[in-house]
Amino acid sequence: MKTNNTGFTHLQNTRTLRGPLAAFLLLAAGVGAIQAQDSTSIPAPSGTAAPAEATTLSHGDRKFIKKVARASTNEVALSQLADSRASLPEVKAFAKMMIADHSQANSDLSALARAKGVEVDKQVDKGNMDEVSSLSSKSGADFDRAYAKLMLSAHTAAVALFKDEAATGKDTEVVAFATKYVDTLSMHLEHAVSLEKTVNP
Repeated sequence: MKTNNTGFTHLQNTRTLRGPLAAFLLLAAGVGAIQAQDSTSIPAPSGTAAPAEATTLSHGDRKFIKKVARASTNEVALSQLADSRASLPEVKAFAKMMIADHSQANSDLSALARAKGVEVDKQVDKGNMDEVSSLSSKSGADFDRAYAKLMLSAHTAAVALFKDEAATGKDTEVVAFATKYVDTLSMHLEHAVSLEKTVNP
């Protein structure tokens, strides 16, 4: 009697294929799991998106913050120099007032700039250098006159800048900052006018 090996042979072939096929399916499943894990576990690059405020702040508001950062920093730097180098007590007193008031304004501005995503480091660096070398070369009455002239010019520009921002600014917090310091700067301007008269009798 003949033995039918066809079924047995087919069964052997099926078993032979089953091992590699199962291994392939397991490998494919493993690769898919790794790819899925990678797509969910890799964080987005930091710093790719600016704070929301930075993208919505108007050009005018951003420009105001940067200009104030430089100008107000400069007034502190020049006044610190005047506090140690001025010859008249009136000049020293004015310089101390500038240091106190503008240091507070600078602190408020720094917090505002951070909240709005505005980088002001470059402006601060420039503010620490503007006119400092030129003023440092003077002494006595010449120093007093030069400092008073710089303060008068700076505060004339500052009052105009802050009044304009308070009236036309778009961001409510930036406008609030400008409004808060308009009166202080106007008072500084009055003192600067008086100071220049004192150093130029």
